[in-house]
Amino acid sequence: AQSEAATGKKFVKYWFHSEFLLVDGRKMSKSLNNFYTIDDVKKQGFEPLALRYLFLQTHYRTFSNFTWRALKSAQEGYKNLKEMVLSLKKQKQRQSLSEEKLAQLDNLRSEFIGALNNDLQMPEALAVVWSLIKSNIPSMDKYDLILEFDQILGLNLAEVEEEKIPEEIIKLAKERKKARENKNFKLADEIRKKIKDKGWEITDINGEYKINKERFNL
Repeated sequence: AQSEAATGKKFVKYWFHSEFLLVDGRKMSKSLNNFYTIDDVKKQGFEPLALRYLFLQTHYRTFSNFTWRALKSAQEGYKNLKEMVLSLKKQKQRQSLSEEKLAQLDNLRSEFIGALNNDLQMPEALAVVWSLIKSNIPSMDKYDLILEFDQILGLNLAEVEEEKIPEEIIKLAKERKKARENKNFKLADEIRKKIKDKGWEITDINGEYKINKERFNL
């Protein structure tokens, strides 16, 4: 009321009365020493948008119970979603759509909007995104519709890019591979630890290796 009197403009159009956020089954409060900030989330190695992804999985009228385990699971889900989107983004060739595919797109869009119109059922809306990804709709059209949905979800999917591996980590990985080839497994383990200490992890696959950013420090 004070804001509207001061500015002459309507303050808000809608009020949402959401349930409390719980932490490990208890109400979050400073007195219980279970109060976390975004900085705390980042210090544990999680992306802030993974927290948003976690909250999107619960309806606003339902209690949301935050645990680090739940956030870890959400981080994995968000990471998988970004990897899927990046894969779609790399596909540059657009195909002409059949009537069947056009109908699929329209149905998925209607399902997404329907979830929003049904008292903001964000978990249902998120499920539509995964249905779209798993569909047989051509990649570029999937990508376009996902970005359309993300204008509501706010997961910054349009900005997804491949994470560049530092040269230092690449060099260490090569040294580790050489040590393994020479059966110097003690040295290989020491190099793996160096890589891990710098926030990366290395996975051995059929004589080769894969480097990924380590996400969790729990």
